[in-house]
Amino acid sequence: MQAEKIVVGKINGFHGVKGFIKVFSETRPREGILHYKHFLIQRNGAWETLEVEVGQKHSKHILFKFKGLDSRDAVEPLLGAVLYVAREDLPELAEDEIYWVDLYGLKVFNHEDVELGIIEDIFETGANDVLAVKGEKGEILIPYSMEYIVMEVNLEEGYIVVDWDEE
Repeated sequence: MQAEKIVVGKINGFHGVKGFIKVFSETRPREGILHYKHFLIQRNGAWETLEVEVGQKHSKHILFKFKGLDSRDAVEPLLGAVLYVAREDLPELAEDEIYWVDLYGLKVFNHEDVELGIIEDIFETGANDVLAVKGEKGEILIPYSMEYIVMEVNLEEGYIVVDWDEE
């Protein structure tokens, strides 16, 4: 089942005194978070919308200023808040593309129909992305290569098939 709200970042600091915040971006590329015009946060059990006034890359940081929050005092309560976007706000993908968030929790089977485990994490390396699959035998790291390793991704049924030995 696909989540309605997707984590795209986290507020991790402040910049200056005019209400700018620093954000750790979960998007790839990390500057992709700058394309969003508003974010959802959860505070005190309720969802709030933060409307972007300014978003920019500054040195090594991603900075945002939200409408109506014009001072450091106004944004201090947001420190540590997780930024979400609604699924419908995500950019359209090409037919052969998949969002990482949709791979988490999928069952992984090898080409011999042996269940290897569940996708618990995905991370980037220099060569390709890697699936961290947790199964009965511990964690297996499998390159996410549609060309050589991943044979099928079935989001509707909740599994992927890989050309990977059980051992």
